[in-house]
Amino acid sequence: MRRGFPSKPAVTTSDPSGSTRPRFTSLFGVLMTFIGVAVGLGNVWRFPYMAGAFGGGAFLLLYLVILVAFGIPALMAEFSLGRLTRRGPMGAFTRIGMRGGKAFGWLLFITVLMALTYYTVVVGWVLRYSIVSLTGTLSTIEPASFFDLILGGFWGQFLMTALVLALVAVVLLAGIKSGVERVSVIGMPLLFLLLFVLIARSLTLPGADEGLRFYLVPDFAKIDASVVTAALGQVFFSLSLGGTFLVTYASYLPDDVNLKRSAISVGVGETLAAILAGFVIVPAAVALGVQLNTGPPFTFITAPSIFAQMPGSALYATLFFGLLFFAAFLSDVAAFEVLVAGLVDEHRWKRKSAVIVLCLAALLLAIVPMTSLDYILKSDLFWGSTMQPLGSALALLALAWVVGLGRALEEANKGNDGAPVGRLWFYWIKYVIPVGIGVILVAGLRDMFRVFVQ
Repeated sequence: MRRGFPSKPAVTTSDPSGSTRPRFTSLFGVLMTFIGVAVGLGNVWRFPYMAGAFGGGAFLLLYLVILVAFGIPALMAEFSLGRLTRRGPMGAFTRIGMRGGKAFGWLLFITVLMALTYYTVVVGWVLRYSIVSLTGTLSTIEPASFFDLILGGFWGQFLMTALVLALVAVVLLAGIKSGVERVSVIGMPLLFLLLFVLIARSLTLPGADEGLRFYLVPDFAKIDASVVTAALGQVFFSLSLGGTFLVTYASYLPDDVNLKRSAISVGVGETLAAILAGFVIVPAAVALGVQLNTGPPFTFITAPSIFAQMPGSALYATLFFGLLFFAAFLSDVAAFEVLVAGLVDEHRWKRKSAVIVLCLAALLLAIVPMTSLDYILKSDLFWGSTMQPLGSALALLALAWVVGLGRALEEANKGNDGAPVGRLWFYWIKYVIPVGIGVILVAGLRDMFRVFVQ
């Protein structure tokens, strides 16, 4: 009987050109790596403040509905495209013969590179919080003032960003098996374990029950077009859907991997991380009187306030920000792997050269985000909230309209030992999900216009 993932270690797999390609080696390693790619800051950092700003329980309910209806089918599509072509986005579109495929590949390459310029800066913030927590001083200072201090110090941000990029380079140079998969297997279980510990403390704070009701009980009167759009965009952001990360990582999967089971597992894993992070942050924010709509600084201001009231606050703060850094770091590694794979596969760069050049370029491009929070917010609206859904739409269109029904279903069903993936999924990704993505794009462009004209 076929199983969802191979049990025997193997190092390479053939791609359509006859060359060899690294691949994952175990069920647990694959799951932890893919969940690590999806979790990142989108879940532990962005999800709580999005839930706080867009209606709490109403946002959570819509998120779960959209995850099942849009997120998991789109995950399967990106997995299928990546494994079918054995390429990341720079090669996937041209390999299937998509008109304009090379241009689309470069567009997504630039999108990932520009998103990395501000995302890596934020990962550096988390790293700095981890270091300060270790000294025990985080619980003795006013959180909002400390966050402002971080944003105001250019050389401190530069140093942390450079350190993050150096660590990214180390993992990427170690490769998929010895680098990415190994650190994922160690870090992701620890992240989930600590989230449960922090939830137990957060929910015992006086007044946390009010925050819990806000987070879990939907107020249907709060559901409007903006909440639907926010939940739809968050699903794509949280899952790292965008025709980039998951296409690239799926290109390293063997043929006997069950893609349907993988998509469900990744969807459940990343959603669990997001919901658990909300349990840590949202009830505590209400209990401590922190505004729920403060945006990106939400987690950085609220979490230290929680730890300050806990015995052993330095230990809990260090573990939380350390593992938050780890989750964010894995997504950063995944993004760089998209770029590295593109240069190695399509332009015959040596992997070492690609890693070094890209990390140095990212450090230079990150200088502007280090000097402006406003730039980060506006960049996220364009490169994250708008261009990322566009990339996912390109992947869906490539699979549904260029690869076609027969080949797409054949790829999606490789390794499937259960109910086969059928035509409903294919027509769903061909017609229905692109409409939802269109809604995200229109809303994203509208919001971006409002922000940029202010």
